[in-house]
Parts: sequence; structure tokens; C-alpha cells
Amino acid sequence: MWLSNRGCRCAYARFCHRDAGDVWTLTRQDADEFCREEALIAASECPAGRLVAVSKDDGQDLEEEFSPEVVVLQDPQKDVSAALAVRGPVQLVSANGEEYEVRNRVALCRCGQSSNKPYCDASHVSAGYTDGR
Repeated sequence: MWLSNRGCRCAYARFCHRDAGDVWTLTRQDADEFCREEALIAASECPAGRLVAVSKDDGQDLEEEFSPEVVVLQDPQKDVSAALAVRGPVQLVSANGEEYEVRNRVALCRCGQSSNKPYCDASHVSAGYTDGR
């Protein structure tokens, strides 16, 4: 397994950091089965879809196809409210009608401060954004 970096859409949700190490360390050449499984979990839990585990054998994505859903994320570690996690084949359309690429996972900005709108870039942390929860 190796990781595909699917663009600069990191929402800094830190799912890529596991107790056993970060996802990049876990996928090194000599990683054991436990480390590979941890890396697969880390990549598949990334709400932004930036990291996707890919089979070394056939190049296929190793990720479940999600049913459409939107989840409101909180970041208790930073004491702020985070992105909207959109999972599944959801067509996003801008206010001017531009259609964005359909992806299995994306994290959308809800604080209004992202420099990569509509995607979250973790600006909610420096902005101290909270939704009152």
C-alpha cells in the first residue's frame, strides 16, 4: 500500500496521526501488517480526502464508497468548531454555478476564513471559530 496525496485540501483534522505514528511513517517500506492497517485507517478517516490509500498491486484506491452524508466536525483539542465533512458522491456547486469535482470525501469551510474556499484549510483554529456548541 502507498498513499496518494489528492491535492492541497488538508483540513488539519489530525486523523493522519495515530498512536503508532503518523501515516507517512506507518507506510514505510519495512512496515509490518499492524502498521499498514493503522495507515489504512488513518488515510480512510481523513475527512478532507487528501490522503487515499492505494494498492501497490493494482493501483486501486483502498477506500470504502460512502453514502452521501454531511457531518459537522468539532475540534476539541483546539477548542474550536471545524469543517463540514461531506462524504459520498455529492455534487458541490458554487453560488455562480461552477461544479466542483465529485470526490468521496471533502471538508468544507464553515468559518469563512479559508484561503482555499470552499475547502477547509484549518483557518478556524487561528480565527477561534466556534458555532456555540
